[in-house]
Amino acid sequence: MLEAVSNTQPLTQAQATETSASQSAKEAADENFNLFLSLLTTQLQNQDPLDPMDTGEMTNQLVQFSSVEQSIATNSNLEELIALTNSQSSDNAVQYIGKEVEALSTAREFKDGSTSDWRFSIAEDSPEVKISIVDSSGAAVYSETLSEDAGTHDFSWDGSLDEGGTAADGTYFLSVTALDADGEPVNTDVRTFGIVDTVDFTSNPPILLVDGLPVSLTSVTSVSEPKDEGT
Repeated sequence: MLEAVSNTQPLTQAQATETSASQSAKEAADENFNLFLSLLTTQLQNQDPLDPMDTGEMTNQLVQFSSVEQSIATNSNLEELIALTNSQSSDNAVQYIGKEVEALSTAREFKDGSTSDWRFSIAEDSPEVKISIVDSSGAAVYSETLSEDAGTHDFSWDGSLDEGGTAADGTYFLSVTALDADGEPVNTDVRTFGIVDTVDFTSNPPILLVDGLPVSLTSVTSVSEPKDEGT
């Protein structure tokens, strides 16, 4: 099995830019504050003892500088917290490699001579469950109608087309709609499953590649050890 991690550095360009901006803001604030203190010292040294400068304005400026420094410190702490969270998320994502996952996704690869397998659930018993296979252009290439009880069901497609023949290799999508006995819509969901062979950190949250197809980490509904062949 191919096991890979794409872009193992969790720090993205955007995060690096944010960190650089925070550092630049701190340096600018420090420089301005030092200049302010220098000017203030000069004013105090040269003020008229009989007509001293207004301390209210000086106090207001000191308060403003203090507020700016606190804001910069808060942003810096938040950036560190975000970086730590992203690092932990990356570490967790790596642990998915080699595991079998089930995730909310309608996409599967089809190759001639094999089948594409999905799993779907319906919330209630349905005498009319319409199954449609859709290609990457959005066109329905195969459909059938089933009657199913409430619960989870597996569906396998061997590439058969409504117009006859076999589908070309590529990515296909499963659509499932269901009606109850009164003709009212029934809630459904479609899931894919397979082995995670790659983790891509260029997106946030990370993307898992399951049998070659991207699956968002947030769409994973279950994780398990892969079953040994023949069991």
